[in-house]
Amino acid sequence: MTLPIEKTLEEIRQEMFDRVGAVQAEYAAKGWLPRLMSLTKGAIRGMLELWNWGLYQLYGFMMSVLAEAFPSEASGAWLDLHCRQVDVYRLPATRATGTVYFMRVETEGNVMIPSGRIVKTKPDGTGAVHRYVTTEAAVLPDGQAEVAVPVQAEDYGAAANVTAGMINEIATIVPGVDSVENRADWLISEGSDKEDDAALFERYALAWQEKNGCTKHAYEAWARSVVGVASVKIVDQHPRGQGTVDVVITGAAGAPTQLLIDAVDAVVQAKAPINDDALVKGPELVEVDIVGELEIVSGDPPAILAEAEQRLRGLFYGGAAVKGIVPMRVGQDIPLDLLRWAVLGVTAGRVKRTTWTSPAEDVGVSDDGLTVLNSISLSYVWASEE
Repeated sequence: MTLPIEKTLEEIRQEMFDRVGAVQAEYAAKGWLPRLMSLTKGAIRGMLELWNWGLYQLYGFMMSVLAEAFPSEASGAWLDLHCRQVDVYRLPATRATGTVYFMRVETEGNVMIPSGRIVKTKPDGTGAVHRYVTTEAAVLPDGQAEVAVPVQAEDYGAAANVTAGMINEIATIVPGVDSVENRADWLISEGSDKEDDAALFERYALAWQEKNGCTKHAYEAWARSVVGVASVKIVDQHPRGQGTVDVVITGAAGAPTQLLIDAVDAVVQAKAPINDDALVKGPELVEVDIVGELEIVSGDPPAILAEAEQRLRGLFYGGAAVKGIVPMRVGQDIPLDLLRWAVLGVTAGRVKRTTWTSPAEDVGVSDDGLTVLNSISLSYVWASEE
């Protein structure tokens, strides 16, 4: 943001020297100065340089304060102040909760599983390990091979919304239990990150657009006010007949849990006009299997494949966050060029081109659809000299 008060140190120095040069003869004649000053060196030059530096810092301070006066430029606590004026508040981070299964081979006898037992994942693509604590005591009864136990992530944030099968290690041994796993739809409530400035400003803008009446912006504002909602797609062209509106939401893990759908539905139904038939739902999931071959020019192939896989997973909810990559939104198609762009961005080496076996063509998605990654398999060949 460029503002009229922005000045460099050199500009301030030049203005100071121009002013001194213009008035010092007059000041000396009036007796305000004992003699003409040297601006090349000496105590006077040093004092002027200190003043110039202080003035430069003042301009910098004014720049930062003035920028924070505009919501579109504000950040952190300053943006919070603007949002407070329209009754919008930054959403806090939450911890994931869900259900895991403790299993055993020998089924004789009862096994007590106390609360406070810790299970965890293996290191993910970034080296992070996610740990979960059992929140209730459970008993694995005689003759039964498994039991479901509720758990909560130790850490706040969306990173703990791992996919099925990733929770597979027991950190605090439970005698009589051989293994643990999380299965499909294991999440009860998603973990979410603290709302960042970009998302908060979007809700600030929606708060003003909401004032226009019950438009799609109002429905989006209502839905996004609920903790855990990652994105919202409003389908308002009579999806189920005249007067109907579909509010399609995603959670931090992609497909929302029923708990999140119910929370958003409660807010929407309380605010929607009586003649609107509003339905809050999750997206129709479109599973994608990625199979591709990379032609490598240089670099370490295993490192390139690992980074390429991480970047591709970052395109989908549930993958580890990757800088510069935004997960697919509801209604967003997957062109092959997007997959190619993600792979060509690896830093571990140079990839010349990619060949995709699956998907073989661009993947189209309906207005209420969301692509989810089912599997990924990457291989490589060395690029031939041309």
